Amino acid sequence: MSEFIVTESAGDPGEYGELQVIDALRTALRKRDTVVFWRYPLNTRQGQLREPDLLLLDPEWGVVVIEVKNIPMSQVESIQGFAWRLRTPYFGKDTLEPYDQAKRQARVVIERIRDHAALGRVPVRALVCLPRVTRDEWTAGGQSFLFSDTPLVLGDELTAAKFEQAIEKTPCVRSGAALDDETFRTLLSAFGTGGSLPAPVVAAPPAPAPRAGLRKIDMLARAAEQRREFDLQQERIAKTIPPGVQRIRGIAGSGKTVLLAQKAANMHLRHPEWDIALVFFCRALYEQMQMQVDHWLRVHSNGQVRYVDARHRIRILHAWGSRDQPGFYRTVAEHLGLTPMNVTDVKAANGGRNTSPTGGVVLSARELLTEVDRRGLDMEIFDAVLIDEGQDLVDDDPALRYEDRQSFYWMAYRSLRPVQGEEPLLGEPTGKPPARRLIWAYDEAQSLDSLTIPTGRELFGEKLSRIFTEGVNYRGGIAKSEVMRVCYRTPGPILVAAHALGLGLLRQDGLIGWLTKNSWDKIGYTVEGDMRTRGPITITRPPEHSPNLIARLDPSPLIDFRTHTSRNEELAALARNVRHALEVEGLGLDRQLVICLGRYPDRTIEAAFAALRREGLDVYVAGNLRGNVPPTQNWREKNPNGFRLPGHLTVTNVTRAKGNEADMVHIVGLDEVAAQEGSVTMRNQLFVALSRSRGWIHLSGTGVPASFREEVEAVLRSGESITFTMSRAKRNLTDQDDEPEVVLA
Repeated sequence: MSEFIVTESAGDPGEYGELQVIDALRTALRKRDTVVFWRYPLNTRQGQLREPDLLLLDPEWGVVVIEVKNIPMSQVESIQGFAWRLRTPYFGKDTLEPYDQAKRQARVVIERIRDHAALGRVPVRALVCLPRVTRDEWTAGGQSFLFSDTPLVLGDELTAAKFEQAIEKTPCVRSGAALDDETFRTLLSAFGTGGSLPAPVVAAPPAPAPRAGLRKIDMLARAAEQRREFDLQQERIAKTIPPGVQRIRGIAGSGKTVLLAQKAANMHLRHPEWDIALVFFCRALYEQMQMQVDHWLRVHSNGQVRYVDARHRIRILHAWGSRDQPGFYRTVAEHLGLTPMNVTDVKAANGGRNTSPTGGVVLSARELLTEVDRRGLDMEIFDAVLIDEGQDLVDDDPALRYEDRQSFYWMAYRSLRPVQGEEPLLGEPTGKPPARRLIWAYDEAQSLDSLTIPTGRELFGEKLSRIFTEGVNYRGGIAKSEVMRVCYRTPGPILVAAHALGLGLLRQDGLIGWLTKNSWDKIGYTVEGDMRTRGPITITRPPEHSPNLIARLDPSPLIDFRTHTSRNEELAALARNVRHALEVEGLGLDRQLVICLGRYPDRTIEAAFAALRREGLDVYVAGNLRGNVPPTQNWREKNPNGFRLPGHLTVTNVTRAKGNEADMVHIVGLDEVAAQEGSVTMRNQLFVALSRSRGWIHLSGTGVPASFREEVEAVLRSGESITFTMSRAKRNLTDQDDEPEVVLA
């Protein structure tokens, strides 16, 4: 079955003919495995942007570039060679060379794939499509002038049989042969996100002594050789530019941050005049965000554009900001000539009470919106705002909303310039504001402060949530809402355990959170049983939705769970586990991560640091300026953006760990979750900590109650399939914009 990806639909006049061709090809190619891109961004090594109207990847044809000219036969005055002289201008041009244009784009394709040895025999073709001209009209026109040898497909030839004939009669720009399955997968990967990701570097040190079986570092080296398959949904998210709002709900480890960074880079390369904001919540992600944007700018410009060249247009911004580093809120406030609120101001505005980090930025946004409307200020600064970790920028407190909307999101929406040529989508029935490019990604299971899910209904009100209903697309097929089901980071057994413990699926006192069958399916699970009753339900995670190879390479359990009688005993075991992973399994310290659970984990972090240093291990406390320094409150010794230090083991809390990952994650302080096991936020802490792992987990606690210990052990025994009983839960995680709420029997 063919697949179509529309990278951008801008509403310009030239789109009409291209859309006609796409609609016809959806039928003509429905029995083929062709992937069709509309306006795929191809950049030459000289930094020039080429955008084929249509780029086809097909296992039999290889690569086909199609240039569409939406002109009638009567507009063509004469043809000489490959030059077409027109009676009336076509987009300001009196003469066209459509085949030469298509061939130039085909040569860029050849340039793009020449570094892939397996693609040396992939055929590449170029041809011209005239959707407003029939074969009879074209033949009749030949009586008045000599036609060239331009390969053509005409409007009445966009059927399965005739289109196939047209392709087969088209001479190759580069000759080749039909592709076998492996070569076609490689071709797709070359044009996809997976094929452009930095290759993971896994240098396996020599084993200190002979042993049976693979070390963990050897397993990682084998997994690093795995090719990332072409992920159609990832391409639809990363390569498309929606003409309005878009919501991306992604399971942990699905690559939301990578895709948003790629999306921002593609926007800049296609529209270098745009002002773009890439916003996130956790300051520890600054370096990762910059590296990702820089990588995708280089990839899609053939090395011609770097982040340092684009940072005046792509602003990577922490949600709040500080004096020494601009953030989104602070940037908007200063643009408007308003004094940004600081922590002291927020506390005063909150009646002298402290707020959570989320509450602080949301309250600041509410106050800014109030002042903007009081003064009648114009907030429009950006052409696109992309928000990562969107679940951390909503607040449960109704008092922090602005006109019954989530304040931060409404501030972001109003900071956007209208999308030209688009119909209004948001706003009240009267005085509707036009569409704006606000794009946000979230995973509600990773929220640590709020139970609110950032759906369209929650952000923009009940009346407007209909624009996000399932299956609703923009012109050309760009989706308004995407749900990502494939987890590339975390092995299946660990991800299943994270969901089971996070939602309390095997909890003695009933569920903490629940999803409908449709919602489980959307995040990559199969469901057996009737969820409308209290009968048994079995959820299973298929391997194709968790392609991490570690689960297939390591026959032993990926999660090691231990309980201890004291914190000192637990931390001594932590130090032994770290050293064993380092010296026996070959995992360097910077491939490992220690996460301390709890609402107030500072004491545990300090004790863990001391225990690890006593063992002579190099340790970095996230947020410090230097390594091997205990947690400090001295601002001169702090680096709020810091998370890793080469050759050091990072020790951190859950909040700073969000968005980061490691091959082996040591989680300490499970008793903190057990003591408040009915708390949604504490369960979410455990989910976040578990889902940071790319390979293995050491999970431990002190004096964990028997009931919670038994729940954990039962989950771990279940592997990639969990059977539980439905019950009323504290939290409904169903995407309520997509389906009606289900009432349990």
